[in-house]
Amino acid sequence: MDKLKAKQRIEKLRGLVEKNRYAYHVLDKSKVSDAVNDSLKHELQELEDQYPDLITPDSPTQRVGGKPLDKFQKVAHATPMLSLTDAFDESEMKTWEGRISKLVPGQRLDYFAELKIDGLAVSLVYEKGVFVRGATRGDGSIGEDVTQNLKTIEAIPLKLKESVSIEVRGEAYMPIKTFQLLNARYKKEGKTLLANPRNAAAGSIRQLNPKITAERRLSFIAWDLFGEKLETHEKIHSRLAELGFKTISENKYCQNLEEIEKFKEEMEKTREKLPYQIDGIVVQVNNNQLKSDLGVVGKAPRGMIAYKFAPEEATTRVIDIQVNVGRTGVLTPVAILKPVLVAGSTVSRATLHNEDEIRKKDVRLGDTVVVHKAGDVIPEVKKVIAELRTGKEREFHFPKKCPQCGGPVKRKEGKAAYKCLNKKCYTIQRRALEHFVSRAAFDMAGVGPKILNKFADEGLIKDAADLFNLKVGDIEPLERFAEKSAQNIVDSIQTHRKIDLPRFIYALGIPNVGEETAYELAERVNQKSKIKNQNEILNILKSQTAESWQKIPDVGPIVAKSIYNWFADKENLEFVNRLIKNGVEIKSAKVAEGKLKGKSFVFTGGLETLTREEGKNMVRKQGGDISESVSKETDYVVAGSEPGEKFDKAKKLGIKIISEKEFLEMIE
Repeated sequence: MDKLKAKQRIEKLRGLVEKNRYAYHVLDKSKVSDAVNDSLKHELQELEDQYPDLITPDSPTQRVGGKPLDKFQKVAHATPMLSLTDAFDESEMKTWEGRISKLVPGQRLDYFAELKIDGLAVSLVYEKGVFVRGATRGDGSIGEDVTQNLKTIEAIPLKLKESVSIEVRGEAYMPIKTFQLLNARYKKEGKTLLANPRNAAAGSIRQLNPKITAERRLSFIAWDLFGEKLETHEKIHSRLAELGFKTISENKYCQNLEEIEKFKEEMEKTREKLPYQIDGIVVQVNNNQLKSDLGVVGKAPRGMIAYKFAPEEATTRVIDIQVNVGRTGVLTPVAILKPVLVAGSTVSRATLHNEDEIRKKDVRLGDTVVVHKAGDVIPEVKKVIAELRTGKEREFHFPKKCPQCGGPVKRKEGKAAYKCLNKKCYTIQRRALEHFVSRAAFDMAGVGPKILNKFADEGLIKDAADLFNLKVGDIEPLERFAEKSAQNIVDSIQTHRKIDLPRFIYALGIPNVGEETAYELAERVNQKSKIKNQNEILNILKSQTAESWQKIPDVGPIVAKSIYNWFADKENLEFVNRLIKNGVEIKSAKVAEGKLKGKSFVFTGGLETLTREEGKNMVRKQGGDISESVSKETDYVVAGSEPGEKFDKAKKLGIKIISEKEFLEMIE
């Protein structure tokens, strides 16, 4: 980016960050998430680092917090309450260490790492051991006197164990359990719900009536001390505990950045089990004199840095919008993005869902957008930041022809999606093949998209039924297919001829029929009669009316009609007959009767000893149900590492959340 464009971008970013800052810190109203604001400030910091002469005194990177509210008396801080520079990955931490090590050559750098609680930073002044004044950060130099409100927090001692005159700094926060209980109560009383624990803490501290603050039951954790000379920051934390303040047991001395990285990874995995919200760790040079010698740059101490967890939201730009064709012919628009780190991984593509969503969010080529990703959720464009538009952004128009085969495209009345109407569409056929061999269907390990494409391109297969006729001699002559490789592929196909009815139904790729609906259809077949052979199974499937399918719980008119239409299509029935003729055996449709019958499970996050599919099958074998979404009907959510939005929704609805270990104990 040249200097002129950088200047224009910087000006827009400053205006937007300042608007968000004022709303968040002064008015206690969040316009965007912390992750989005961090992302915008991070981009601004990078541009100013690239062009230092464009830095101005009023830039958001040069200031701290917001101006004091008029409704509280103003308090000057004896020592400024500074903000911290952010780092988001290991390379940025190494850059930070390299920068500060040059300023103190020959000095050994070791660190103290502490959890960064998402609350409100406050200062507590004690005279001869008695709490006399409490204040918010404010603009860093001047804060608001909130002494009476802070006195309502029982975690803050009104009298210390020793008669010392000191200043203590720390975080006032709302415990997660308190937040949940208050919202449950407010919902019953018809009151406005609290947005999140951080905002709830800030709003509580800034109440004019201390009684309101008291009912919010806030807590406090101390993290710094002024007025006593201590050699290391680690000793400061020990001293705070001696004086009667709550500190964090997980905080840790680290000899080097490798230990910092390990600590950060551990805390990121276990953060959901903590009683408070954290958004990262604070890393600082442990030697207090050395940290002081490093000084301050702008409004941030050089010897400290906030190492943030991977954000679930970030800002980036839309480079292009492409349209993908799915196995049912549905056209899905996908935003091609400037790569950005979100939720621990680099994201360069995000779904835009359909034309209506693009119009609703007004996404244009060249826009700066908020990208959201949580756990196993597919990245999506959440919103457009219209304030950063330059006027050169272009609207996107849906193609009138299939981008893959050039066939006709139509959007049915009342539907959100466009579909390719060409049944012979190359991409539709390839997607159907990939679905057929997938883990939840025939589970043919080693038969992936590239291999399927090669077989189709060479004319070895026209559809999935042809897979079961393949011989080693058919595959061997193909480029890069050795005898062993060819044998492995054939073995994988042949060993998966036998298949349970639910998986068989799912493999057919019936529009609107997912894994769980396939299990419901299998149970319907089983209820009809005791199945003697697979021909009888097929006769039941094709003899049902749309109305009879609709009698199944959770199967609505659209899904019922889709199932009926599929089995009424002659080409589809011919395909099924060819599968059976080529050796596919459909096994019993019997649904398990076990101790989990009537219980519904949702899986989220990564499991350590099981695959997601293995976990689901365990539930089904015990008669339980699987759902892909959390609702009031869900009985258990099995949460692994880095759980996503399902975890948050379960907590909000009060659904029981269990670990993988607890799940296995339940199964056993």
